[in-house]
Amino acid sequence: MRAEGSAALANFLLVILLALGLAVVQALPDDSGVVVYANPVRSAVLTIVRVVLVALPFAALAFWRTRIHAQRAVAYEASGWRGVLEAGVVGFGLTLPFVLPGVIARQFNPGQWGQPQAFFLGLAYVGGYGLLGFIVGIVVGCMLWGSARVVLFIHRRVSS
Repeated sequence: MRAEGSAALANFLLVILLALGLAVVQALPDDSGVVVYANPVRSAVLTIVRVVLVALPFAALAFWRTRIHAQRAVAYEASGWRGVLEAGVVGFGLTLPFVLPGVIARQFNPGQWGQPQAFFLGLAYVGGYGLLGFIVGIVVGCMLWGSARVVLFIHRRVSS
């Protein structure tokens, strides 16, 4: 396998593993005292399948973009930091489906705020949550950049 393919595959698997890790952390028991009787194996398998299905498009995107950036890095045309910025933009974009419906609903029913205040409050929500998503995307992008760099370094050492 070529160096860029190896880096892309490593980042594909890293995105899947990050999603599974988040699912495991979310599934940790809490101290609420609620007891649920269920088939734990079936529940775990269904959770894994759901997480992988949700993470698959993002893993495919990471695979594709890593391959492109790794090809440029192997040819010494770029360092790959543009991919980190792209991950931040994806993080920003992922916040929009969660924030925009509430902001749009508030625009048509501003209540005590009034129309201009509701508009600026909506912009603040989109900007604040978008910035949070951008920062998380940058962190994930740095992890993907680092893993691709490590794979490219190892591949260069092994092949020489």
